[in-house]
Amino acid sequence: MLLLTGCATSAIPRPALPEGAPDELVATPFFAQQAYHCGPAAMAMVLGASGIDVDPALLAPLLYVPDRRGSLQIEMQAMPRRHDRLAVEVDGTLDAIIAQLGAGRPVLVLQNLALTRLPRWHYAVVIGYLPDQDRFVLRSGTRERLLVARTRFLATWIRADRWGLVVLDPEETPAGLAAPAYLKAAAALEAAGRHQPALAAFTSARAYWPDAVIARLGVANNLYRLGRLEEAETAYRALLQRQPSQAVALHNLAMLMVETQRPCEALALLAPAADSSLIEAARHIAATAAGGVCRPARRLPE
Repeated sequence: MLLLTGCATSAIPRPALPEGAPDELVATPFFAQQAYHCGPAAMAMVLGASGIDVDPALLAPLLYVPDRRGSLQIEMQAMPRRHDRLAVEVDGTLDAIIAQLGAGRPVLVLQNLALTRLPRWHYAVVIGYLPDQDRFVLRSGTRERLLVARTRFLATWIRADRWGLVVLDPEETPAGLAAPAYLKAAAALEAAGRHQPALAAFTSARAYWPDAVIARLGVANNLYRLGRLEEAETAYRALLQRQPSQAVALHNLAMLMVETQRPCEALALLAPAADSSLIEAARHIAATAAGGVCRPARRLPE
């Protein structure tokens, strides 16, 4: 089966590094991986590359699951958020890994070093690709610089469902990353209550993907959560200029108006909005706050 896998992967074209990109991210820190603790060591390496120095021994109690003799992917994704960093999954292609290396980001990958039915899971960090040798360079196990043939690496990665992630500073331009994956990671920062780094991440996304509604909404929502209400209102209004019927932005802006003692303005804002449970809830809250002192707003003719 391993031979057949190797034959299948050998047909995949050899990737090419972006022009001017280094073959190897030599500045990536290295921590030798102890038995069953490859997860904490790999995470410490990519955190270090993003500017967060941390000892794997401090990560181990939070990542290592004794019953599994290893670390779960969901915990690996959550750990960077504790350090105000984004953990963004990469597309399951070699080109995606190469693109991240070209952007200066090492890629944390999960491998299955054995068989599909009898897996041997292992986390490693891809730090380079040598086109002339057609080999990837990994920080893996006790090896600071392990060279692995592309076909061999791809086979082990495929058997782990091609899972990998990069860790980056929220203020960093998200070059080479897919917008859905990046925005999902930014939303996870927000959900964890890390509103300042979430704001930075959504701001970076808005600059890189100016038409992404979620990025603009994320900027406004986190400004609101941080108490920067005037800036939040400006951000909501800018989004509504692009998409006047965006229900979440309408609801949230109306709630901001109610909070700043402007319920009649909130009702006027919501008057032309199409009916939905979200809009009706906002209307009810605004009307209750107004206490009947403002005239009912009329809908614009369709």
